[in-house]
Amino acid sequence: MPADTARVSSTAISLCANSNQRSGVYDRSVRFRALALDYDGTIARNGVLDGEVRRAIAEVRAAGIPVVIVTGRIVSDLRGVAGNLDFVDAVVGENGAVLSLSGNGRSEMLTAAASPALVGDLRAARVPVSVGQCVIESDAVFAPRLQESIQRVNAPYALTFNGTRVMALPSGVTKASGLTVALRALRLSPQDAIAIGDAENDYDLLEVAGLGVAVSWGIDALRARADEIIEGEGPGAVAAYIRRAAQSILILNPR
Repeated sequence: MPADTARVSSTAISLCANSNQRSGVYDRSVRFRALALDYDGTIARNGVLDGEVRRAIAEVRAAGIPVVIVTGRIVSDLRGVAGNLDFVDAVVGENGAVLSLSGNGRSEMLTAAASPALVGDLRAARVPVSVGQCVIESDAVFAPRLQESIQRVNAPYALTFNGTRVMALPSGVTKASGLTVALRALRLSPQDAIAIGDAENDYDLLEVAGLGVAVSWGIDALRARADEIIEGEGPGAVAAYIRRAAQSILILNPR
């Protein structure tokens, strides 16, 4: 973050919530000190980052709010579709398994590397898989065969679905666990964050955040568990929400 970045107060905010669906009370407040964003389906369509979202991210970062992308994608794959990732402060990739901080260009594994035994068993069984540093993923139709292989090699892995894809990762690795590590590196807590997502693998992300927000075009089950819902038809609505959030904080000592 540039040295002349404005300092942000710890003023608590609440953004146009009709109800707090997690706690059953009205007007959920959160100290907005960080923004966590899912990528595909939330701020990007067909892999392409929405231009208005990119500009909104730049605006909140200029106000001193760090932004973290939290995605199921392999970081190198995300870089291939989004370009240079320095437009955010950090990327949590592979559904919580890998962390890349802005500026250093390196990825840190937050769990064990993808199991060679599991990968070998899946390939021997002719299951098409993509392998990242830690994640093993395939089309969701192959989920039963992934589970069979996990049991066959006795790997401590769990499956997570993301639309038409399924990911196998060491048990306990989620977007929430990855975001927690990323924010700790930024000297923050998930309770300081607004998190926005659209799909099954965002359950934990929204649950751990101070304010969990689902997009209206995402899955019904996630909307039912969210604190707030962004109405609209695509990423442009997310950009507008981000800007409203930025306007709801008090900026102190701009320099």
